[in-house]
Amino acid sequence: MRVLLLAPQNAPPPTLEEQRLWAELGSPRRTARLEEDHALALALHMRDGGPLAPMLACRQGSALHRRAMTLNLPVLPLPGVHPANPLTLFRLWRWQRRHARLLVQTVGEEALALGHCLLRLRPCGSTLLAHAFLLRPPLDGKNPALHAAHKIFCGSGHVRARLTAAADPGEQGGRADPSAPRLPGPRQVLLAPGMALEAEEHPLAREDSPAGARCVFGLGEALAPRSGAQIVTRAMAAIWQREDLPPWEVRALGGGPRYQELLDEALTLGVAARLCLLNDQPPALALPACRVWIAPGTSPEELPETLWSGMAAGLPNICTRTPLHRERLDAAALQPDGPCPAQRTAVPPPDLCMEENGPALWVPPDDPQALAKAMIAMMTDAPLRRRLAERSAALRPLVGLNAFAARACRCYTIWGRELGWIAPEAAPAGQS
Repeated sequence: MRVLLLAPQNAPPPTLEEQRLWAELGSPRRTARLEEDHALALALHMRDGGPLAPMLACRQGSALHRRAMTLNLPVLPLPGVHPANPLTLFRLWRWQRRHARLLVQTVGEEALALGHCLLRLRPCGSTLLAHAFLLRPPLDGKNPALHAAHKIFCGSGHVRARLTAAADPGEQGGRADPSAPRLPGPRQVLLAPGMALEAEEHPLAREDSPAGARCVFGLGEALAPRSGAQIVTRAMAAIWQREDLPPWEVRALGGGPRYQELLDEALTLGVAARLCLLNDQPPALALPACRVWIAPGTSPEELPETLWSGMAAGLPNICTRTPLHRERLDAAALQPDGPCPAQRTAVPPPDLCMEENGPALWVPPDDPQALAKAMIAMMTDAPLRRRLAERSAALRPLVGLNAFAARACRCYTIWGRELGWIAPEAAPAGQS
């Protein structure tokens, strides 16, 4: 079955200017880079085997185009992404007319209109249109192109709830095209995103540090809104005068508009000497020195690596008990060969939130005292650190981009077989 991936993002590598204008440009560009990574992961996974044959349609000359050419992926370069661009429409029309059955997967809000336009070019009943919003919902929830989709991948329950709230009651279950492919299950499918693991081929194998060794806490996206970094500084203030603890410090990664605000608070609380604001840098450079990873944020649009960097490195983790963190630490939902995501609910099992069963030490959001107790426990309880590190390492194979692509391609295969577009016993290496 042919799969057309529409990913028109053009996000160059981050610059110092982007850091200065983070509030206006940083977050959208980071979202675009995340979408690029996921589109590439999907194309690579389908190219390497299975009943799906990918074609990546991207903006000509973009960073995604160059990366795809380097990886020798099948690419359909587009001169623009506006549906009114005649050359773009001609290239899409010329390619799509060769395929009787086509699954069109758009990635991000920028590709919505182009996907809808391609759907109108195709014969009725020959196209399955799917959208993907991996981090945040689209700004325009009433977009007709959005409601033309047969399936929508939602990166979190927050995205799904926003899309459901924006949809008209008559549109949530119906299709504008009566002859369009109809699939069982909800239209909005929960599908957790992934993070790049190429920088670390294996979890960081480290012996438990000897007594009295410095304990380094790490956290990511510290300067972003709702990152929880201020809660961390207040927790630091609650324990910095204790003499019965080993030497410790907190290293905060990430850029954003709150540098001066966070530094001023650390100076006011007297913990600036124990806080390192490291700005944006690859996690692989900072993680080897860390002993514990903290995910104190409460944003429903948090980047995956903000929580999963510690899991990828095999570190013990402290994280806030939020709906997003519960979803992203639900191992059953992350299994590539588990049930189709459409068959699962948004809320993980209740025992996931129990500290003795979960893969992290859970703390209530916006509670500095609870976080301070958790940090003390991590510094003083070696068996607890080892137990949580083992559970983190077990999650590592489930949080990468390859695992995300496997989950998505499993959905594609199930949909194709339900529609009769893929043979029930298709050979693993065959493509149609």
